[in-house]
Amino acid sequence: MSHLPSRRRLLLTAPAALATVITARTTAEALTSSGANQFARLAAAATVIGESQWTAGTPTAPGPTVTRELLRQLPGSMAGPELVVSNNPETVTGPGWLMQHARTTSNRGGSARALSGTFPLYLYHQNSTGGTAYLHVLVSNPGTAAVTVSARGSAWTNADKPLVQDPAARAGTGPCYAVSEDWAAGDLRTYLSSTSVDAKKVVQAARIQMTGSILDGLLEITASGGVYTYTVVTRDGNLTTAINYSQNDGNAANGNIIGQTDTTYGREAGVYGGSRWATGLTTIDVPASGRHLGFALNTTVRQVAALDQTAPATAALGDSSQRSWGNYGARYSVEFALRNTSAQSRTARLVFGSNVTGSTDVPGNTWNGAMAVSVDGAAAQLQTVYVRPTAPRDTIGTYTLAAGATRTVKLDFTVPGLITAGSQLLLESV
Repeated sequence: MSHLPSRRRLLLTAPAALATVITARTTAEALTSSGANQFARLAAAATVIGESQWTAGTPTAPGPTVTRELLRQLPGSMAGPELVVSNNPETVTGPGWLMQHARTTSNRGGSARALSGTFPLYLYHQNSTGGTAYLHVLVSNPGTAAVTVSARGSAWTNADKPLVQDPAARAGTGPCYAVSEDWAAGDLRTYLSSTSVDAKKVVQAARIQMTGSILDGLLEITASGGVYTYTVVTRDGNLTTAINYSQNDGNAANGNIIGQTDTTYGREAGVYGGSRWATGLTTIDVPASGRHLGFALNTTVRQVAALDQTAPATAALGDSSQRSWGNYGARYSVEFALRNTSAQSRTARLVFGSNVTGSTDVPGNTWNGAMAVSVDGAAAQLQTVYVRPTAPRDTIGTYTLAAGATRTVKLDFTVPGLITAGSQLLLESV
């Protein structure tokens, strides 16, 4: 999992293979369907960045992009509903439970933390069991009264959405990209209609056949009362088998569990303290040509402490990351008001950039996702954002501002599974 001037294309239709396909909507409609009202309330207070805060010249880092230490923090914070992540073990070699936040286990640690309302559950696993496997998402009700539970979202395997292996040609391919595309468009499948779950009972929110080696998914669970979630792999696809695995500490699935140490990030498994970063409306005065302004995006405290955009674990398994180092499945809403206070026309270029540059492309050092881009309040268009080490820039758009004019650019996207933490949004006056 993991950063190119990339090819840019408009995605005007949703994937046809979804069990339930919703016609692409405007940004406002798509965000409303995904809990946008709550998301909007998380936005930071309005920010104004004057011309004097831009830097003269072009960025000096390879790319060219802005050296990570010279980036500004993106307005906002990682907040919103807690995020459940299942990514450790990433490669699964046998059946059993993968992630749960229902108890402290004897072998993998963790703690109980019931979640309610609407919260995201992100999962990424690779099937190395030697045959077809099934991933089950279970939701249990630990309370004394019935609760209602529903689930929707997007999940794909690489059998559905093959990933091109050539880093130079993989833009817009693979299950991670397809999931980000569905969420950017608001084209989501209903996995579980609203269902009553009695006290001390379990419901299956989703069952996904892992016919290929990679499974990527982002679901949204809604529960009227506190619930626990589990992810479980079975060979037979049977719900009873999955439930039995989930309730026995000793039935943890085998695989490449990687924990967090002083020098490694580890992988996420459990509950983390935020899932949404909203900038609010940030007004940026655009100067005359020849200046630039860079914002950190999905940066971690281990890269630059002052630019951290991760959330602490609230109920992660003890053998897993204790911060949301990759922010996989988290959502960003960025809104810039580009303002020209001069008497002459000015132009700004907005670039998605990578902080991972080099002479060789490493397949994992990529950002390969979809973004909903709305300009001046128009209906959003879906755009591929793709960067990699040898080509760390992808132009989102170039905007001409008449004298005294203001133009708004709004970006909405989830962090896809195929990324490297540490990106940037770069503005250049041209």
